[in-house]
Amino acid sequence: MNALNRFLAVTALMLAGTSAQAVLATFDGLATPPALDSSTGLFFANNGSSIYGGVTWDSRFTVVGDAYRVDPPSGPLFGLPHSGQYFVTNGGTGAGNDGLTINTSMVLTGAWFGRNEYYGFGAGADQITLNAMNGAAVLASVVFDLPELLTGLPEVLSFVDTGAFAALTGITGYRIDRREIGTLAGNWVADDFTFVAASGVPEPSSGWLMAVGLLLLLGIKRGVAAA
Repeated sequence: MNALNRFLAVTALMLAGTSAQAVLATFDGLATPPALDSSTGLFFANNGSSIYGGVTWDSRFTVVGDAYRVDPPSGPLFGLPHSGQYFVTNGGTGAGNDGLTINTSMVLTGAWFGRNEYYGFGAGADQITLNAMNGAAVLASVVFDLPELLTGLPEVLSFVDTGAFAALTGITGYRIDRREIGTLAGNWVADDFTFVAASGVPEPSSGWLMAVGLLLLLGIKRGVAAA
């Protein structure tokens, strides 16, 4: 019995040190990314699939390269990625670029967002709301004000912490709402969405289970020998 207790203690420590593997959507690993100086829809940038990183993305997400300019060749950059060379935006005008959805049962723990502005006129979106959804019902929301430090120029992205969603159950996806300012499209830019399994603990691999089984057998064998 002492051997079994020791085994259980070791197993508990192993489980305590195990954390969920994060899925990071950087938009730099798409099947058919656009040229760095142009933009396209996520659906077309992923070889005809709206599934990226195990997550289903709204077709209105647009993938943008870090050399894409509002008015080429000398106009301002459309936005800045947080990492790599690609990011996404809610491309389009009017109501069509509001309420973009992400379908997944994983927990969104955070993402990087920034304000987009056209030609220095102060347009774009100055606030986004990330809603955790169960079907059409909103389970919880995180509201984030997009800072403006450089008028008319792309802003460095800011981290939006949605870790509070981990306490929720029944998540089926997310909806991104925005508050539009100015008279032009109310766009935001975003990058590096991080998701983790809803349970917070990944399923054990077959190799890990085999190792646990061997430890159990070894512990029982030693316990019998000691008796």
